[in-house]
Amino acid sequence: MADAEDKAVIYIFRPLLTTKADLDWAEFYARQRAQQLGLRVASVLVQDNSHLDRIGTLYRLLREIDCAVVITPSLAHVGGNPRRVTAFAELQTVTPAEVHHWRTRLAAYELATALAREPEEHSEAREPREGVGR
Repeated sequence: MADAEDKAVIYIFRPLLTTKADLDWAEFYARQRAQQLGLRVASVLVQDNSHLDRIGTLYRLLREIDCAVVITPSLAHVGGNPRRVTAFAELQTVTPAEVHHWRTRLAAYELATALAREPEEHSEAREPREGVGR
C-alpha cells in the first residue's frame, strides 16, 4: 500500500487561467513536476471563485487520501503566500520550481487561521444606521 510520502495532489485556482488550454498546460506541467519528484498524482483539485472554503477543501482532501504534498503552478494559486498550505502539507511550485516545507508544531490557532474561509467578495450585510441597534 502506498503511503503519504509518495503521492501528491495538484491544486489549481481556475480564475488565474484564461483558457481551457491554459488549464490543460498548468495540469501537464504540475504532473511533470510530480514525476520529477518521484511522486504519483493522487488527485487534481481545480477550484474557482464560487467556493469560499478552497484551502479547507484542499486540507480535507489531503487527509482523506493520506497525502502530504501539494503541487501548484505558482504561489498565486494559493493566494501568493505558502503559509496557509504549509500549515498542513509540503507545497511544491512549478514556476519557479520551489519547495515550501511543511511547518510542524503549529499552535491550534495557526491551523485554524490557515483553514479560515476566503472572504466573500460581496456581502449582503449592512452597517446599522447610527443610533439604531447598537
